[in-house]
Amino acid sequence: MSDQPSLDRLRKVLTELGVRTIDDRTDTVVGFPVVVPISGGQSICLDLPQPALLSTLDPDAVGVAILDHLGFTRRAWGLAKDLEFFDGKRSALDTELAALIEGAYRETPGALYLDGYRFYASGINLGEAFDVFVLVTDAHDEQYARRQASKTARSADVLRKIGKALTMNQTLQPLCVAAVHEIASAAELAAVLMWVREADDMPLELSASVGANRHGTALVQRLDPERGVTCIAELVAARREPFSVRSVHENIMTAELEAKICYLKPGAVAVLPLTIGDRLIGVLELIGRDGDTTFGENRDLMATVAEHLSLALNSAIMFENVERLASFDPLTGIANHRAMQDFLHRRLAEAERTGTELGVVMLDVDHFRSFNEEEGHDAGDEVLRMVTEVLRTTVRPYDLPARYGGEEFTVVMPGVGRDAMLQVAERIRERIQELEYVTRSGRKRHITASFGCALYPATAKDPPALLKAADVALFRAKRAGRNRVVFYEGVFQEERGNPTVDLESLWNLLTHEEQANAERLAELIDPYTDHVCQELGLSKSQEQILAALILVAPAYREASKSDPHRLAEMEACTEFRTLLPSLSSMNERWDGEGPSSLKGPHIPLLGRILVVLLAFAEDKGATFFTDPGRFDPEIIASMAEFDDAA
Repeated sequence: MSDQPSLDRLRKVLTELGVRTIDDRTDTVVGFPVVVPISGGQSICLDLPQPALLSTLDPDAVGVAILDHLGFTRRAWGLAKDLEFFDGKRSALDTELAALIEGAYRETPGALYLDGYRFYASGINLGEAFDVFVLVTDAHDEQYARRQASKTARSADVLRKIGKALTMNQTLQPLCVAAVHEIASAAELAAVLMWVREADDMPLELSASVGANRHGTALVQRLDPERGVTCIAELVAARREPFSVRSVHENIMTAELEAKICYLKPGAVAVLPLTIGDRLIGVLELIGRDGDTTFGENRDLMATVAEHLSLALNSAIMFENVERLASFDPLTGIANHRAMQDFLHRRLAEAERTGTELGVVMLDVDHFRSFNEEEGHDAGDEVLRMVTEVLRTTVRPYDLPARYGGEEFTVVMPGVGRDAMLQVAERIRERIQELEYVTRSGRKRHITASFGCALYPATAKDPPALLKAADVALFRAKRAGRNRVVFYEGVFQEERGNPTVDLESLWNLLTHEEQANAERLAELIDPYTDHVCQELGLSKSQEQILAALILVAPAYREASKSDPHRLAEMEACTEFRTLLPSLSSMNERWDGEGPSSLKGPHIPLLGRILVVLLAFAEDKGATFFTDPGRFDPEIIASMAEFDDAA
């Protein structure tokens, strides 16, 4: 039919059958044109009333299958010929297309997306038979779009949940626990482990984990890459570069550890360093589930999570460092005086509410001042640290050891009776007695301490009285020969009327001019005095001594400057003996640059309070800014709520 006459006869036959043909491009198209190839390389264009374009489409992108009433393929074309659903070896009713095909038999057309292909099915009548027409299109682009949309939604969900966990937890340990659980849940992982270090010179500690058994976490409790690399997490910590494998069995390290410690069957592994700038603060290990094909696609998400987590961890570490500076003694690392007061007030209120007991132990290192003078302040500091370590390792986890000031320590023991408290105090005393300090010359010096104990509610019913009772018992232990434990017998209120310092006698020692100066100073200082006593939890005895110091401070300071005879007269008086340690330290500095080089807590507490109050009275605290190294920052902080102090 390659000759023109034959082609014309074909057009005539088609016209008689009602099929319109298009002879050239100028003919008007009224229906749906389709080009039909014929022999000889020629073609004829039909203008059909309904579309019939399959022959002009790409057979690699579109296909058609005709199924009989049993679901077997009668004919297949294009893409359908490459799919096993239509290979003729089995009925499509036995495949994932069954629901779609059955709907078409019931004259209900439908569509189905499956494994990167989209299937459209509809029933057709071919003579007496009722078959199913299936159109197949390549939908891998749709599959990719679906996967990307799912990935984006999953990433957003993971970041949202993790972000919420990070913002709701300000301190380190709760933050770590919340983060690993949210990451494991949101990303559907087998396990998550996170190591963090709070300082650059510390090893990384396992802060939180989920999905790993106890045996496994015990093996990786601490990472110390400087001593050698024993696991993938240590390798990442050493190199500060991410690491990943598609399966735990691909690497000898993960095959020996991660493959054996997860409750769920593990798959891929990703380990990321948590860094701020060039500083390593942690390591995050993510272990996927076996068969999770999306794990490897989430590397960008993992990197984003690591960045957010690093920032949150750094903020938590900085927050806790600030809290630690405010609540812990810088020399010994245990709670300071102020933190102890807060703890004591809270626990005593709790004991009052629950009807339980509470013990307070005061201890003082024996002959510490002479030790300091003979061996030096560095040696004294080391002894205080040795005593602190004994306290840390001897008291119960829910007790609070604190440095009260100087060489004096306090232990607050909630929920303890007399006998149990005395047993703990005796155990601490025995362990301190076993300590030996080796001097520079090689000589060994033994250390001892004296203890005073008091109990709520038997001894006293408020914090100041309880502390004072323990302090009185401590004084009795020293007077009885030191290195012993003494319990305050009786009720402390019976002794509260006995003044520590005789203010009237001190007043009579002053000249009229000195008395006038003392009155003016007291008038300026009184509002601050009451506040600082309350904020620092001073005992009644300390309050009395502080009042006496304020009374005689102007006269003593003036005599120190210009009247040696008057100074000697004051220091010789019995009434001054209790006050002299604090008065003589008025020129000392918190930074240790004073005349006797006393530094920080080595300066008597009441002396440190006195110079702060004098600064308030004399220049409204201006020297706090011009010379901050002179004053105890904790005492200044306790005054911060005063408008003129701020």
